[in-house]
Amino acid sequence: MEENPLLFLVAGEPSGDQLGAGLMAALRDISGSHIRFVGIGGEQMAAQGLKSLFPMAELSVMGLVEVLPRVPRLFRRIRQTVHMIRCLQPAAIVTIDSPGFTFRLVRRLGNIDVPRIHYVAPTVWAWKPGRAKIMAHLFDHLMVL
Repeated sequence: MEENPLLFLVAGEPSGDQLGAGLMAALRDISGSHIRFVGIGGEQMAAQGLKSLFPMAELSVMGLVEVLPRVPRLFRRIRQTVHMIRCLQPAAIVTIDSPGFTFRLVRRLGNIDVPRIHYVAPTVWAWKPGRAKIMAHLFDHLMVL
């Protein structure tokens, strides 16, 4: 493991921010090294040292009426995030929950040679059965609670 690895974390909602903050603290505790964190997160992840590209609240949208006017900005944020990941070449990308944003983001990364990890496996019965195959194609690893 690198002496000061850079991890790119992406959380798009408050529950993901909480889980991400816990993950960051645990990684520091077990690694014995100074891990650097950059990506997208909220206040809890920022308190653990995440440098967020933009406010996570921009991704926290629900329902068609709320999403439609924000579609151009969301796609701009995906492009911005992909660009940053390509420039930084982190040791790994960890997406946390928020499949609407994170799956699109990971698809846009193409063949970048960076491990892709999704934290918080979705409940299979609540999702379309085909999503498991999509996740297997998009991610190298899946972490569960």
